[in-house]
Amino acid sequence: MEKFTDYLIIGSGVAGYHALKQLENENVIMVTSDKYYPYDRPPLSKEYLRGKIDRNSIFFEKPNYYTKGENIRIILNTSVEKINVKEKEAELSDGTVIHFDKALIATGGRPRKLKLPGEELEGIHYLRTLDECDSLKQEKGKEAVIIGGGFIGIEVASSLTMLGVKTTVIEVKSYIWNTLVDEKISRLIQSYFEKHGVNFVLNEGVKEFVGDKRVSKVITEGGKTLNADFVLIAIGIVPNIEIAQKSGIEVDNGIIANEYLETSAKDIYVAGDVANIYDPAIGKRRRIEHWNNAEYTGKLAAKNMLGKREKYNFLSTIWSDIFDLHIESGGDTMDYDEYIIRGNFSVDNPNFNVIYLKGGVIKGYVAINRDYEELSALNKLIVSKVDVSNKKNELKDEKYDLSKLSL
Repeated sequence: MEKFTDYLIIGSGVAGYHALKQLENENVIMVTSDKYYPYDRPPLSKEYLRGKIDRNSIFFEKPNYYTKGENIRIILNTSVEKINVKEKEAELSDGTVIHFDKALIATGGRPRKLKLPGEELEGIHYLRTLDECDSLKQEKGKEAVIIGGGFIGIEVASSLTMLGVKTTVIEVKSYIWNTLVDEKISRLIQSYFEKHGVNFVLNEGVKEFVGDKRVSKVITEGGKTLNADFVLIAIGIVPNIEIAQKSGIEVDNGIIANEYLETSAKDIYVAGDVANIYDPAIGKRRRIEHWNNAEYTGKLAAKNMLGKREKYNFLSTIWSDIFDLHIESGGDTMDYDEYIIRGNFSVDNPNFNVIYLKGGVIKGYVAINRDYEELSALNKLIVSKVDVSNKKNELKDEKYDLSKLSL
């Protein structure tokens, strides 16, 4: 079977959906390996997992949005196997060939697997999709082990604890959230979690899972035995670059994009978690696994597919809600030569902003329970690269309006 379209979107995550919204008046086909219409993922580790919102509320649109006109076609539960970049043809897993003028690859990533003995046992979960969250919600046990102290692992630890599940987090490195925050912030967050009943095993890997058909214990490489009614493995994602690899499109820790989100193949663009982009805010290439970056790149790629020439120019930020903490971070929080603490840096009622500087310029921040105006001011200071070498007292002073520093 052959199909024809002006614009092809591969993937239905945040980037794919927002690209579709930009192109909704055009002739578009979206192909997704998911069996559902586009939905939001952050609630899967938080509100939806805890049963605070219903299933329908996580979908971006009602089903009739995708069927009301003839110009938008969604092909569910199907993958694109390969693109003939010269002929502009996409080969689907069901044998269909789609002819297109321009295409967007927004395939995101999949959970990184541990591949350890016993991983096939019942009760061992990963969390990336709606079905995986629904499977996790079916667990009735009272003891859980989470492997991985990154964003998803920590958010799920918070959610499970709030549901009355005794939770232990195993992290192979010396502190949790080690790709986002430095050790001082990590230790404070860990202490806050421990006050709420979460246990941590750090500097320890997992050796195997034990159980009779169903997991009952987790054995660490150091010989510890942890009881587990169920397990979540949350050790990051692997970018879904296979389409690009098979199609001769340049890849390197994701799919390489230029400033217009064009790949190495003419008229084929990339957006979202799978895109390797030069980030002007921090001055280097990276793959950004943040919601708002996926939204931004999905929109930007679609605009450029329509003929605009807008360059990537975005400060990606990230947020999380755990227990009663609202955490936000922006910019580069790992490459700095000094930091300034603004607010109450304490495990008891934490309310602070750690501002990171390098060469007198603000590079990034990690904030807990801070107001929008302060974060907005910091975002502008990061982008404008204002020298604040002689303004450190003002940065510390909570009464000082940070927006004045960018004037």
